[in-house]
Amino acid sequence: MIEMRVAMLLASYLLGFDNKDTVKHLAVDSVLPEQLQSVDIRLCSRGHGVDGTSDIVDLVLLFPNTDSPNNIVCLPAIPSNTVGHLLAGKPLQIIDFAHGRKLSLVYATEQQWCA
Repeated sequence: MIEMRVAMLLASYLLGFDNKDTVKHLAVDSVLPEQLQSVDIRLCSRGHGVDGTSDIVDLVLLFPNTDSPNNIVCLPAIPSNTVGHLLAGKPLQIIDFAHGRKLSLVYATEQQWCA
């Protein structure tokens, strides 16, 4: 029997908006790995919120060329306006303030949702 352990970072974040309340960036602290050339993103729905109608959606960043635990980063419960921003194919910049790293994400329509 092979035992596999998967570690993931659960990260807190701040959202930045422009003067028209459009999402412009998502800020994290000490989360992004040094190697940013290859990243895969997933939106993972995990049920409904307290109101029973809105989905709770996590943004998961997968860095295949990075060691654990920074190879899987989960930004939990992103707001619906941010989900809509990504689903519309608009770029979202992730900024790691601790290291000055920046990553621009565009969610391609052919990418899959997590179940």
